[in-house]
Order: sequence, then structure tokens, then C-alpha cells
Amino acid sequence: MLQMGKIFIGLVFWNIVLFGVTIWLGVTHRTAHWQHEAAGVLTAIYTLLTHCIVMMHFMGSGKGIKEAVETYDLPDDPKTGYVRRTKKFKGRTSGLATLSCLLIIAAAWLGGAKDVGMLKGMTHAWFSYFVVIFNLYSFWVEYKVIDENTTMIREIDAKIAAKT
Repeated sequence: MLQMGKIFIGLVFWNIVLFGVTIWLGVTHRTAHWQHEAAGVLTAIYTLLTHCIVMMHFMGSGKGIKEAVETYDLPDDPKTGYVRRTKKFKGRTSGLATLSCLLIIAAAWLGGAKDVGMLKGMTHAWFSYFVVIFNLYSFWVEYKVIDENTTMIREIDAKIAAKT
């Protein structure tokens, strides 16, 4: 759990690369049309994976923190305690991650609709630009919360080490 920040940065780096490649393929039209579609689907799936990993991280670390508090009889003030902070962390990220996932699915769906002629104009492009910006914001918030969570886990580890 203490390496999640580094893992997340790696995931986001490749996500940004995929966003860039997909946008470039869609804007330049220098390649076969299917390559933009394939890159778009790959980017959408990878983005979903990144956000799901964040949600799973907070579910797992929340459970681990709750067990550590109970097992080692750590102080857990109801207003500012570890379990409450963990719930706040999950609350700050799960809504953004879920909405980011829904938006990336919608962008892929709009791309499919554009491909088969059900959608005209720049709707898919503008919506996709918005989705990329929203995902970058979500990644930034998720990273900040992951960092706070890691700091709290280190604090708990230090208290456990002092007790043993």
C-alpha cells in the first residue's frame, strides 16, 4: 500500500500517452480510420482500469486500517480518527472515479455512434476533450488523496512499531 503513489503515477503516465495518441489519430486522420477507433477503445478500457485500481486501493487500505486500529487498540476518535479519515478518502475519490468511468464510456459510445453515422458534427470530439480534461482533474485529486492515505498509513505503522 505504501507504493501506491508510484504505481498510480505510472498508470496515469501511460493513460496520458494513450489520450494523446488517440486524440492525435482522431485529429490528423493520417492513418486508417480503424486505428483511432482501436486506440479509443484501448484508452477507454485502460482509463477504466486505472480508476478501478484506485477504488480497490481505498477499499483494501480502508479495511486494513480498520483491522489495524482494532487489533493494536490504536486511538480512534470518532471525529478525527483513522477509520473516519479513511471513509473521507474513499468518499473524495469514489464519486470522481465513478463519474470519470461513466464519462469515458459515454465518449467511446459517442465515437461508435459517429462511426456508424448516427452522430454528425463535432459532438464526439468536443465531448471527448471534456472527458480527457475531467479525467486529468480526477487523476490529480486521486493522487493527492492517495498521498494523504499513504501518510496516514505510515503514521499508523509508526504507532504500531512503538507499541511492539
